[in-house]
Amino acid sequence: MGAELLTDPEVSDLCDKIASAAGVDLRRLLTTAEDEELRLTQNAQPALCFVGLGLTLLLRRRGIEPAAAAGHSVGEYTALATSGAVGAPQVIKAVVERGKAMAEAVPAGTSSMAAVLGLSSQAVEVALAGMNDAWPANYNTPTQTVIAGTTAGLEAATKRLQAAGAKRVVPLNVSAAFHTPLMAPAAERLRAALDRIEWRAPHIPVMANLTGRAHQGGDRIPQVMEMQLRSPVRWAAGVLMLVELGCDTFIEVGPKRALTGMMRELAPTATAAAVDTPEAVTQLSL
Repeated sequence: MGAELLTDPEVSDLCDKIASAAGVDLRRLLTTAEDEELRLTQNAQPALCFVGLGLTLLLRRRGIEPAAAAGHSVGEYTALATSGAVGAPQVIKAVVERGKAMAEAVPAGTSSMAAVLGLSSQAVEVALAGMNDAWPANYNTPTQTVIAGTTAGLEAATKRLQAAGAKRVVPLNVSAAFHTPLMAPAAERLRAALDRIEWRAPHIPVMANLTGRAHQGGDRIPQVMEMQLRSPVRWAAGVLMLVELGCDTFIEVGPKRALTGMMRELAPTATAAAVDTPEAVTQLSL
């Protein structure tokens, strides 16, 4: 997904430096890896993170500097690196460890996630109240909440949500119940890796998935990111906080444009654009 990015000499050089320091063959993942291999959590996460870093480098070369940053789930690591809170090689190291920990946290096929459409987040919470095997995992927009849990838990939750009036409950093609208590073992393992990294205070506000508010200082980042892995992503709250800070133009960096689509509901008066290739960066008009 990053082959075009690597045709840029500066991005290509960054890729090699990161790969050497982090011990991951980024170039192969971005250019020749089969889809099945790239979908593996431990491979997809460093690849996604690097694509975000590479596209941000190209945006900055154009003179486009972020006033604030946010990232959804693993994207928060890219946002932190963009803010100067951590170096690129170190953040990829952390993301590699995160992906491995998540992949090994629960047996394959025993848990998953599903998107609940057309039901308020409050109604989703009410429908899932009392369940100990299914939870809200991503508060994406006022009418889109992702839930996660065990296979049996998701089946029971789907019936409850349909009875509560959900328009659709769409299973997601993921390998486990991310951002739930089932990720506690992965979060503990991740914390050990995060504690070995030097974190600095971000130079710009970076919204934390955990709280929907800006990170406060570098010393708390390991704890916040550990908790992020086993807690819901409060994406809607984070975007609304960015709007309150005065942000009116949002650029999504990455291979898809899922977050840009959400902006129509989260901030309908804002300008939102997505860039996924060097050409898209060149053609970007703000």
